[in-house]
Amino acid sequence: MRLHLSRVLSAIGWLAWALCGFGGLAICIQIVYSSVGFWGAAVAFLLSPLTFVATPVYALFALGTWTPLLVCYLGGFVSTALIGAGAGTRP
Repeated sequence: MRLHLSRVLSAIGWLAWALCGFGGLAICIQIVYSSVGFWGAAVAFLLSPLTFVATPVYALFALGTWTPLLVCYLGGFVSTALIGAGAGTRP
């Protein structure tokens, strides 16, 4: 039973990690695109890790929206916790 719970928690965690990662990156690139334009979005895509970290903070202070911050940071924290819980329940 613990093995089954471990696999379910890990699978949910990895799925949430992928969805929040790709969804958060798409939101961040859309914010950069609306602020800077096409070439800014192209550079943001090439510098994806920096975009993923910096754009939610920019969106919070400049645009006043919490959505990118919640998707990127809270989604990453929750999915990492689920993956860790799945690894911790393995027999």
